[in-house]
Amino acid sequence: MEDPKEKDGRGSVESPSISLVIPAYRSEAFLEGSLERACAWLASKNRRTQLVVVDDGSPDRTWEVLQSFAARNPGGSPEILAIRNRENRGKGFAVTRGMLEASGDIRIFTDADLTYPIECADRIVESLENGADLAIGSRLHPDSVYEVGAGFLRYIYTRHVSGRIFNLLVRLLVVPGILDTQAGLKGMRAEAAESILPRQRLLGFSFDVELLFLARRQGRRIEQVPVKFLYRKEPSTVRFVQDSFRMVLDMLRIRWRAFRGRYDR
Repeated sequence: MEDPKEKDGRGSVESPSISLVIPAYRSEAFLEGSLERACAWLASKNRRTQLVVVDDGSPDRTWEVLQSFAARNPGGSPEILAIRNRENRGKGFAVTRGMLEASGDIRIFTDADLTYPIECADRIVESLENGADLAIGSRLHPDSVYEVGAGFLRYIYTRHVSGRIFNLLVRLLVVPGILDTQAGLKGMRAEAAESILPRQRLLGFSFDVELLFLARRQGRRIEQVPVKFLYRKEPSTVRFVQDSFRMVLDMLRIRWRAFRGRYDR
């Protein structure tokens, strides 16, 4: 992939301390507000920062919203790198591309709708600065907080039980000790990102599980941090069952690829 420093023409050799990567798809309705909050958080840091946004081939006006926002915020801190995939490749692909084109010593990715308020990333930064190779948000951390709209209360119990069963399978088959692989807020030190991400093969829904498996395989230090989780969207039951079944198959693929030595190449 192109070097982002060559891409933006600045020619700077100094890497920003923190890069925040946001994958976006069909996000035109809320993207601008999310980018404003992300930029405010980055600007509050006493260091150089960078915002990397990857539009994953959105069919709506996501790319136009992103371009307009970047044009209104040229230079300064954070610097903004806008990337577009020509076609939709999946969240994992968008995250991987953004993390590898980022230039920060600390690289964080989060969801475009900021389901985890951006202030939660402070704990990610703290863990990475204190020596972790990866820091991941965990909704099952004892200090995590759920904020649930009244319309979603009836889903919490069934989804919680289903999620615990799924997480048990993940711990048994792939990553022992990780309570929550799927929270959409994670951070990595640059060296870890550049070593792990090019080895990934699953760039869809199972991206996070494979990422953590590869980190463990390399002996990386992973820290789980509490988050505030804004529960404001609910997948259909059919999709939930389909995604869960697909992820179980992907977990078996991860173990098989590891057995065959695919991740060593």
